[in-house]
Amino acid sequence: MKYLLRLTGLALVIALTPFSGLTETTAKDNTVTTFTDKDAELAAQVERLNAYIRSIRTISGRFVQSTSNGDQQSGTFFWKRPDRLRIEYDTTPLLIVADGTNIAQIDKELETIDQIRIGWTPYKFLLARKFDLQKGADLVRLDRTGNASFVTVRDKDGDLEGDFTLIFAEPKLKLLGWTWQNAFDGEVRFLLSDIEEGKKLKSSLFTIREEERRRGGRRR
Repeated sequence: MKYLLRLTGLALVIALTPFSGLTETTAKDNTVTTFTDKDAELAAQVERLNAYIRSIRTISGRFVQSTSNGDQQSGTFFWKRPDRLRIEYDTTPLLIVADGTNIAQIDKELETIDQIRIGWTPYKFLLARKFDLQKGADLVRLDRTGNASFVTVRDKDGDLEGDFTLIFAEPKLKLLGWTWQNAFDGEVRFLLSDIEEGKKLKSSLFTIREEERRRGGRRR
């Protein structure tokens, strides 16, 4: 499942400068405010981001995924809150599906399916049923510019190595993507575009068994 974790990239901003890998529009105002646990405003900022994520019903759009070694892929992204996810790649036979309990990596060419619990992957931060940037994880830092907020969390239990950073447009909140940083894979960036919120998404998009039956996949 190592490849699954690398492809999904669900954990974000890493002692990285808050503009790394973002569009010029997002990064043009580069005055950075860093909120710490000593700031009275931190709780308000965190709850504002929590409330936005919890208000989402669905998100769909395009994405570009890039890694530290220069690899880059694009595709289509579907998220039905809280815990359904689908990632379709344009130029590889791989398909990522989260059905609420497990995440599956489906190889349509090899006709294989690998599955792992959501809670054992970086996706646990984004797909938690009760999304909370502080109670569900250790909050590492929160940075904000005029155009974006970057909130970095770490696994509270220490079972999952690395830092996961969610990226939001500002001042009108919109999810822009995330990064995952760990010693093994380096940095994985997953940036969204052409985002649509609230669009009705078919339940079949997030059904692993249906994918297995239709593609003829076999579990490994």
